[in-house]
Amino acid sequence: MLRQVSSYMTANVVSAVFGFALVMLFTRVLTPHEYGIYVVGMGIASLFSSLLFNWIKTSLLRFSSEGEEIDMRLTALAAFAVIAVVSPFLFELFVLVSGESGGYAMEALCVAIGVGLFEFLQEIFRAHQRTGLFASSMIVRSATAFAISCLLVIGFDLGGEGLLLGVAGGYFLTLLLFVPKILKPPLKPFDPAILKTMLRFGLPMTASGAAFTLHSFFDRILIVALLGEAAAGIYGASADFVRQIILMMGVAIGSAVVPMAIRFYSRNGLEATNQHMSKSFEILMALILPATVGMALTSGRLATFILGEDFRDAATVLIPVLVFAWLFRTITYQYIHVSFQLAKKPSLMGVQGLFILVLSVSCMAILVPRFELVGAAVSLVISEICGVAFGFYLSRYAYRLPVVIWPTVKICLATVLMAIPTYLSLRLQLNNDFLNLIVPVLTGAVIYVGTAILFDIAGLRRVFLTRFGAA
Repeated sequence: MLRQVSSYMTANVVSAVFGFALVMLFTRVLTPHEYGIYVVGMGIASLFSSLLFNWIKTSLLRFSSEGEEIDMRLTALAAFAVIAVVSPFLFELFVLVSGESGGYAMEALCVAIGVGLFEFLQEIFRAHQRTGLFASSMIVRSATAFAISCLLVIGFDLGGEGLLLGVAGGYFLTLLLFVPKILKPPLKPFDPAILKTMLRFGLPMTASGAAFTLHSFFDRILIVALLGEAAAGIYGASADFVRQIILMMGVAIGSAVVPMAIRFYSRNGLEATNQHMSKSFEILMALILPATVGMALTSGRLATFILGEDFRDAATVLIPVLVFAWLFRTITYQYIHVSFQLAKKPSLMGVQGLFILVLSVSCMAILVPRFELVGAAVSLVISEICGVAFGFYLSRYAYRLPVVIWPTVKICLATVLMAIPTYLSLRLQLNNDFLNLIVPVLTGAVIYVGTAILFDIAGLRRVFLTRFGAA
């Protein structure tokens, strides 16, 4: 488990480096309005890709994870091809109904198709635990997207639309390199029975996940409607930066957790599954909780070092709030949703998603007009916290998730012990933005790792003693 997490983590760290570089560069090169075009375009692309292609992705992961003998590749690829062909017509209908700007709608469509096909690729690697190909494809995608974006934005001055096209180009170039890796024979031909199985499982999962998709998109659309694209750009830059860090760790863990949980559940029974899920939750919290608190404490220095001048003041206020929204969202996506997948009860995911969406929309309708961007961020935190609690309750009617109390207490205590010296180190002011940031970050990291070893969080003390003794 730890070995797989470390492999996925390496890929996510390298990918996140390019993500940070993109945010650092383009919040300096683009105006908030231009960056807002990119933020809204990416939101539209994510929404459209999820609604059209998510049923294929979830079916691939759920059934292919049961064993190598289940081959869904050609059937899934055929379904993807049909949807991709009709997607321009559906997207045009979406533009007409929603009233979104046609100026960057086609760029968003390109990103949507690229995202869908890339996730199709990734889920096959993930289901078969081919971590090397999963990691290398993610790194190549991030690097090529950054390079093409620099060319289009800086070289050709295409602004936010160029950034969207650069991201789309990164997806398609990576697909050219890696799609042959998943089409190696023997291949089971197109099978209508497999397609029916995918539809029966995947479409309810997509319908149930639609509420989560709308929830992740709604805050930016509301900000655009009430405050304009410049405000959406400022908010999106802060949210994207937070997402890069928290998602980097959450997805790395989830990529290992879900396929293994499915195999344990289908082959080894509840006891083995419970042990796996308890350990997975401990590892998840051990990574994302200290990162969340550390980012909240150092938000001002992070904003100064990472973001352009027009984005920093708002980000300093928004980051300490948004990190907690992403903390609880990660728990929902990487832990609670496993319960509904294992039990094949997508309707419960839909109930949870609808609950979060209604609560989020209600809070935003009240708080955004009064508190603007901070109101949007606080609304997310409220809805995500309540969503986690409600999700744990719903898991009683699917696969009952284990409640991991003592390991969580140790992680919280280690995080508090880390936070105190980190906060005190912020009093040290240097003449370099990087040093001002790295001193509290290293302080917190060293204290937390030492405390985690002392408390044997996630078995770290045993690993340390084994390695040290072997040396």
